[in-house]
Amino acid sequence: MIWSGLNKLISLSRFTHCFELNDAVALYHSLRMKPVYLSKKQYKELLVFLNDQSSISLNSAPSSLLPLIEELDKYKIITQSDAEDDNVLKFVRSRIPAPSVNVCYFILTEQCNLACKYCFLGNNVPERREKFSSNRMTKEMAEQSLSFFIRQIQLSGNVNPDNKPAIIFYGGEPLLNFSVLEYVALRVKELTLIEPALKNVELSVITNGLLLNEHRLKRLKELGVSIAISIDGCSEEANAQRIDVAGRETYSKVIEILDLAKKFDVAISLSVTLTEETIKDKEKILKLISDYEIKGFGFNILMSDESYIVSDEYNNKASDFIIDIFHDLRAAGIYEDRMMRKLKAFSKSKVYFSDCAATAGSQIVITPDGSVGVCHGCIAERKYFKTSIKDEFFNANIDPLFIEWSQLTPLNKDECLSCEALGICGGGCPINASHCQNGNTINSLDERFCIHSKKTLNFLIEDLYRIIKKSN
Repeated sequence: MIWSGLNKLISLSRFTHCFELNDAVALYHSLRMKPVYLSKKQYKELLVFLNDQSSISLNSAPSSLLPLIEELDKYKIITQSDAEDDNVLKFVRSRIPAPSVNVCYFILTEQCNLACKYCFLGNNVPERREKFSSNRMTKEMAEQSLSFFIRQIQLSGNVNPDNKPAIIFYGGEPLLNFSVLEYVALRVKELTLIEPALKNVELSVITNGLLLNEHRLKRLKELGVSIAISIDGCSEEANAQRIDVAGRETYSKVIEILDLAKKFDVAISLSVTLTEETIKDKEKILKLISDYEIKGFGFNILMSDESYIVSDEYNNKASDFIIDIFHDLRAAGIYEDRMMRKLKAFSKSKVYFSDCAATAGSQIVITPDGSVGVCHGCIAERKYFKTSIKDEFFNANIDPLFIEWSQLTPLNKDECLSCEALGICGGGCPINASHCQNGNTINSLDERFCIHSKKTLNFLIEDLYRIIKKSN
């Protein structure tokens, strides 16, 4: 239920939303993010008070409601003027971060040994696949890319003992260029001793896993490169959309790699794209996690593209699945990234401006030829790639394109201001948003994310109430 406020001096904030629980009601301000739980009896009394035209101040509330009124006032759930809401929104918007580069995607190659039917980059579409460069990043280009990234961190003012920049090896399939991955990791190891900007840098590779073997698993562990393997579930059926360029299935090969990693005690995290088949496989996924002692985990909701629009039915099912399995993962002490990002924002009552490093203004992407852009999902057409590593004067932190992307937060979208999940959403993916409907742009809504964010908030409010009741 969404409240627009009553036309009187004391009213519910226009950012206040009501959640009906079994035996209670939660009132929640979408920007202050502190749910207040009250009995249904108290809620009815509160509505009577707010509808009483003679109520001109908080002190005129019945004595039985005063403690509640004070708490609601504290968290701006009730207001005494429209200006209060305006000031809260103005304050939160003033905290939207400016671009500040701290993440770099090294696209070691644009080529891939798979042709997944849902590919984020479009490697599954022959016309787009032809646009991907066949060149691989050279060691010389990688060296220049490292220098460029260091310079952007320095320009961002992120050189401090607590900062943790990130280098992510990506593709295509990054392991097609393993020698350069190895080179960069070794150079980073050297640079951490002399370059403050890279002191705490974290390295990771996102791979389909098919090119891993005993030597590479051990070498990546030795180099301190975290490994994330993409997989869609626990059967050939669930992984039917993950095929190689010859159309062959790949699931059994990935399982062989997981067996190998377990044998040599190499930690693996999983990146799971939720296909229609995958969301039927909860118990099998939990068994997979248990069998291979997986501690890091992330779910990806299917995205739309020019040829395929994901349905609301799927978005609802995928969101329900993520919430359902989160109970099990939490009990097992396993970190699921998508839910935990929102849980952190909710638990800290801290507005989550962006769910993507690109829309946070903290990410650069470097292609094999040294082109520099905002998003790795736009490599084929080089859209939103506007400079190169050879540009010694480029500063992403003040560049208009990077500033535009950093402002794609829901806080700047009028259609999002009335949403209960405004504070935990982060806005989803601009590329998916641009594909949801004809005529959409990166400024449009990623509607699959709307569903996920609202369902997640509802779960978090109910879950917190359950915990409070249990502790009492």
